[in-house]
This record gives sequence, structure tokens and C-alpha cells, in this order.
Amino acid sequence: MASTAAASGGERVVDESAYHFDAFRLDPRRGVLEAEDGTVLPLRPRSYELLRHMLDRPHELLRREALLEALWPGLAVTDDSLTQCISELRQAFGSRGSAVLRTLPRRGYVLAANVRREAPPADPPTAPAAARPTPTLAAAPGRDLLVIEALEPASADAAGQQLARALGAELLVTLSRSEIMRVLTRRPVPAPADCYRLCGAMLRAGEEPLLSLVLEDAETSRVLWADRVALPAGSGRDDALAVLLARLEMHVTGEALHRARHKAPEARRPHDFILLGRELHERGGEANTLEARQHFLRAIAMDPSIAVAHAFHAFTVIRFLTHGWGGGDRDVQCRLALDIAQRAVELEPRSALCQSALAFALLHLGRWEEAVEAARASLRLSSLSAIGTRTACAEVLAASGEAAEAAAALQAAIALDPFCPPRSRAVLGRALLLSGRREEALAELHRADARLPDYAPCLRSMVVAAVELGRMEEARDALARLRRLQPNWLPNNRQALAFLRDERDLERFVAAFEACADAVNPAS
Repeated sequence: MASTAAASGGERVVDESAYHFDAFRLDPRRGVLEAEDGTVLPLRPRSYELLRHMLDRPHELLRREALLEALWPGLAVTDDSLTQCISELRQAFGSRGSAVLRTLPRRGYVLAANVRREAPPADPPTAPAAARPTPTLAAAPGRDLLVIEALEPASADAAGQQLARALGAELLVTLSRSEIMRVLTRRPVPAPADCYRLCGAMLRAGEEPLLSLVLEDAETSRVLWADRVALPAGSGRDDALAVLLARLEMHVTGEALHRARHKAPEARRPHDFILLGRELHERGGEANTLEARQHFLRAIAMDPSIAVAHAFHAFTVIRFLTHGWGGGDRDVQCRLALDIAQRAVELEPRSALCQSALAFALLHLGRWEEAVEAARASLRLSSLSAIGTRTACAEVLAASGEAAEAAAALQAAIALDPFCPPRSRAVLGRALLLSGRREEALAELHRADARLPDYAPCLRSMVVAAVELGRMEEARDALARLRRLQPNWLPNNRQALAFLRDERDLERFVAAFEACADAVNPAS
């Protein structure tokens, strides 16, 4: 599919020079698509191959049949496979999608951009490339910067170098899905203080490639984390890369949060306030949520374009609403949360976090189908390490009647992080409960309760699970604790359970509360 050029002796070799088109650059040497600022735009391998095939044929009508044969030679695949690749390319191009890639109904597709090939640099380069702008700190608001260097190959032969490039491309695609880190392939100039570098080498471990990785502070070269990661073939490789992303995010976030805490308030960036607010938000409780909200509002005041700050702000509005903190008209607060979440999605439509905030706001307005659609979109965009995002999506799906789907989405994320926030286990417990898995549900609810004993939604689910398992003493104890937290809460208050779409789920909760309510002294 790639262009070829004549080499000495008449041999033809693959042309690895980069493609420039519209506001993008495709680099065959590293197997990545980049925006103008150097940000890597994630593409699956098949979508990458489709783009390169089209870049070699700009302004040509490419019929679907020819594309299917070029991408899947000799294989019987449906048109949906090609449609999915086209859709992924348009998502990567963002607002430029319709201008770059045109569809001619019932005929095919045209790459409508002018394409220029970049001469490959000399080896070694004698001067810095001047064809591309150097990325700056302003290109990454609201995230930490991670500069990933090319992997050193296991051997100097062509096969070893090709494998290193392929694995490096897979690593880039995985890391670029992070909403905590902004991945670049070159260090910004001037270099910001809060920037991290990931470098490593590809080794051999029998038949499996092994990555030896080092995470450093880009300014001081201080090592923050180092490890070796085996990359088995097939789906096992995707799981290994997901675990790797979770580890990197944990170390980068921990280091960035430590720095944010020790900065003077006047020296903090918007991202520092987001990190501080997120930590408080995950702790829960009225005082922590109120302080978290102030941090998010500070970040928005400093830079209104940071989408994740708006998304977190929407979550705090909903939490105040659902816990009854501060009063106010419910409908007004729901619409406010929706407006804030919609603003976040407008700023960054491919953000899993922003889509989950939108889903959560729609849920509390009773717009079930839209909420489920946004939650599923968020899950498609999110990495398994995005435990907070997946928790919100699972809560939306469980309340909307898709409890089994909710449990599956959240269990996969919790498996990567057994020390996840207790609220995530409480939401998993409710999803398991609603899908009929009561024993598993109660076990998760106990784990959540041990770390977050004053979380009312967890106690409500514990009451129902315990009653349905015949553990009445445990149910009464959970209900008594719930009433101490919320003295005015009534067991038959259907409005408090309005987030449940299925009338049968609502009846289960009401029946369980009523079954043990008479034995509990409200004043105890």
C-alpha cells in the first residue's frame, strides 16, 4: 500500500517519508497520525492502513470494493468493517473530517486534501527539521505532558527494527487514549517544568516481545518508575497495554498531585486545581465536594477552554443534588448540570470523561435513551484505567435497565485497580444487585462500606441485598445507619428512587425498605 522508490541495484524499497495533508501529518516510520502540534491521534492498525492507502491516491475516487480488497485481501468481510474505519478517521480529523474525507453515495470515498511528502531526515540528522512547528505547553491544557521516545529495537536487522516500530505504534495508540496525559513524540520548546519522558527498549522473551520502560522527569531525568512488560500476542497484548497505561497514569498523577500540593496557590496552573479537585471529589462527602467544586471553578476561571474542568464541575452539581446538600430546585440544578456537561462535550467531543458527565446529567433528567447512548460512547472512548469515568457510565447503565452491561464494564476496570475508590465498588455492587447477583453484590458493597462508611447510596443497596438474601439483622443495621445520615429519608419515598428507570427495580427497593423499616427506631 505504501509508495515505493527505486534503490541501488534496481531493488525497490518502501518509502518511509512522512505525508503532510490539511492540518495533519502521517509518519510511516513510527506508524502514527499527528496533529499540527505533534499530538498523536489514535488509530487502529487497519484504519491507519486505510489512511495511508488513500494518501497515496489523493483526489481519486476509491470504490468500496477496491478498498475492501486492498485492506482485507482474500478475506470475506462486510461493508461495516470499512465503514468503521472511515468513521474512526473522521473522528480523528475532528472538525476537519468532512473536508478531508468525502463520501460519494453508492460510489466510494475521496481523500480531498492536497498531499505533500516530506523527505526523510538524514541518518543521523545534520540539522533540526524546520518543516513542522514545535509543540508548546499551550498545546496541552488540562493534562500532564508525556513525551514518548522511539523504542530501541532488539536487534539492528530489518525485522528487529520493524517490530520495534510496530510495538511503538501500538504503545502510542494506547497511551494517547489517556485523559490524564497528553502524549507528544517530541519534547516541547521551551520545555515546561511539569513534563515527563517515557523511553525504553524492546527485548526478547522467547516468542514474546518484552518492553523495558523507564518513566523520567523530563527536566531533571529523575526516574519515577521502571519496569519490564511482556506483550503476548492477540487479546492478551491489549490487556497488557491497558495495565501499562494504568500504571503510567498512576505514577504521573501521583507525581503531579504531589507537586500541585506543594506549590504556592498563586503559582498553580489550571491543571493543578483540576488534580486537587479530582482527589477531593473521589473522597466524597459534602465538605470535600464543596472544596473540589471551588478548585474546578478556579481552573475554569483561569482557562475556560479546559473541557475536563467543566465535566468535573457538572459532576459536583449532580452530587449536591442527589445528596440533598444546599437545597435548591431539583429541575433547575439538573438543567444546570446538563448545560455544563454539554459545554464540556462541545469543547472536547472525543473525551470519555466529558461524555460520561453528559450521560450522568441526562440520567437525572429522565432522558434514558440519550443517557445510555452517551454512556456507551464514553466507554468506547475510555481506557480501562479510567475508573472514575467507567464508574459514572456503569451507574447510568445500571439505573437505565442495563445492569449486566454496567457490571461487566466496571469489573474489567476494577480488575486493573483493586484499590480503586470505594464509590466504584458501591456502584458495581448496585449493578450486580440489579442484575440478580445478590451474593456478589453484597460482597462488593461490604468492601465499599469498609472504606466509605457514610455513603448513603451504598447503604441503600446493602438494605436491599441483605433483605433479599434473608439477612434481616444486617438489613436493619444498614437502614438504621442510613437514617442517622438522612433523618428525613422515608423508605417509601419513590421520588428519591426516581433514578431507576425500570418499575420492577423500584419496587424491589421499596419492598426491601418496608420489610425491615418497622423494626428500626428512626431516632436510634
